[in-house]
Amino acid sequence: MNTLQRYILRQVVVTFLLSVAIFSIVLLTGNAMKRLLDLLTARSVPFWPVMSQTFYLLPFVLTFSLPMAIMTACLLVFGRLSADNEISAMRACGMSFWQLIAPVLMLAFVMSLVCLEFNLQEAPQLKQAFKQNLVRLGLEHPTAQLQEGRFNDEFPGYLIYVRRVKGNHIRDVTIYQLDTRGDVIQSIRAVEGWLDPHLERKQVTIRLHTVRSEIRDPDDPANPQKVRPGIVAENYELVMDVAPMLAATQPVKKSNEHMTFNELIPTIALLRQHGINPSPYVVRAHEQWAVSFACVAFAMIGIPFGIRAHRRETTIGIALALGLAFAYYFLLILAKALSNRPDFYPEILIWLPNLAFQVIGLALLWRISRVGAV
Repeated sequence: MNTLQRYILRQVVVTFLLSVAIFSIVLLTGNAMKRLLDLLTARSVPFWPVMSQTFYLLPFVLTFSLPMAIMTACLLVFGRLSADNEISAMRACGMSFWQLIAPVLMLAFVMSLVCLEFNLQEAPQLKQAFKQNLVRLGLEHPTAQLQEGRFNDEFPGYLIYVRRVKGNHIRDVTIYQLDTRGDVIQSIRAVEGWLDPHLERKQVTIRLHTVRSEIRDPDDPANPQKVRPGIVAENYELVMDVAPMLAATQPVKKSNEHMTFNELIPTIALLRQHGINPSPYVVRAHEQWAVSFACVAFAMIGIPFGIRAHRRETTIGIALALGLAFAYYFLLILAKALSNRPDFYPEILIWLPNLAFQVIGLALLWRISRVGAV
């Protein structure tokens, strides 16, 4: 690699890394922040345990931010080089156009291999782990399941009302114990209480203070004349079984969006063996490969578009990158929408956005190299 190639590659890499950071933050915010902020604010879960969950989404987000960043870098760098006539000067020094862009295309190919590893293995697993961990995180901080001033039915078999929640401390508590039909069989009122999780025993204990309760007739729970006094105590412990909630964190069956490539292949074979159409799983397997090589497609179309735009303004480059990315993913979504229509061959259509970008990009690159319109 000569000096001019290193000069172009260095500028592309710097712009690429900055773009990756920006796009990753934006995509992480869109994918996770609403649910995380709900845990932080309304549900009072500590900051670091919540924010650490964003790392589970990072490989998934990078599969989108890396292609967009490589295209943004190509648009910005080659747009500026073209506007300053640096490409013409480099070619006047004896460098061919293909030699100038070869390191950038190699960088795009390497990033495609990184995306491929993420898409086939890490991203599906960690995205599933993110959803499971949010449920478990709420159980580790049980007051995260309770919101002030409303009836909470998150704990199976109970309807709980609290006026104030702070940490694991609750005040002005009313707990309705329900039967299998959802009828109230006992109501417990307490001045205050503390929640203590024991997830290893699949239980959450509520230690209540200043308690009074009423017991209803299990055969006629709606009849107020059959209500009788229950517990009256200074201190009382109520143990709730949270096994059904923990079971929700261990799904029996994954959706195809959360399957790795090595899980999709045997699933497809099994469905075919039972005479079931596996088209959605086939499309998902092809999508994992096709989206991974978006880096190459985006670089091939970003370089000529940047040169022809002939602009050094950053905003123009970013706007153009977003427009091209929107076109690519719009075509991808259209192909995925046909995943249940095997007669349309959606597993082939899923590759069309890559093919379209690469063919158009190659045609423009060839014309620039032949005509010298830089």
